[in-house]
Amino acid sequence: MTGPIYAQDTVKQLLDSGKRKQERNTAEAAIKDYNKAIELDNDNPDAYYLRGNAWFDLEDFEKAAEDYTKVIALQADYKDAWFNRGNAYYEQGKFDLSVADFTGSISLDPGLADDWFNRGNALFKLGRFQEALEDFNKGLMLNDSEPDGYYDRGNTHYNLKNFESAISDYTKAIELQGETFDYYFNRALAYFKLAVDDKACNDLTRALRLGDPEARQYIRELCK
Repeated sequence: MTGPIYAQDTVKQLLDSGKRKQERNTAEAAIKDYNKAIELDNDNPDAYYLRGNAWFDLEDFEKAAEDYTKVIALQADYKDAWFNRGNAYYEQGKFDLSVADFTGSISLDPGLADDWFNRGNALFKLGRFQEALEDFNKGLMLNDSEPDGYYDRGNTHYNLKNFESAISDYTKAIELQGETFDYYFNRALAYFKLAVDDKACNDLTRALRLGDPEARQYIRELCK
């Protein structure tokens, strides 16, 4: 009896040590601790989950996804593993798999805005704009103070040629977080679509001041 108990104590100590190292941005050292924990207990979902997070921090998204897959095999209702694997697939450009994982995460808890926002972004990448719009709507119902939620929904409206709605969303994003040049740049594009060139050029000027590398060329070409 005492052997396994001591082993589990050691596993916990290794996981705690790894988490502390990750917090100090030393993911490689954390992985060594997680590897040792897995050697002692290879059916511990937390160990694979934490190692997956460390791989994610190192931008090794393939290895991260492999570890999250192991977590899900050991514990199918491990929500964070579904969510993080969705992010890992997204970073690899595997948007279909990303949508499937965010759907799995939502099925376990539909009340978290980030699940809806992230699935919306994956759907957007697949060109499934109407479905993406529905997800952004849901996400903003759950969290109406997220500027990127409005920005992403604005981009979706833009691709659906709902330019007035796009402008409304970009404006809300700017109200919440006004120092982001993408918000002004994309609102400018929507204003141009509606032939409101003066407002478009004002937004391009603001985007340029905030450091947008593309704004200067657009100003030269479109703001005579």
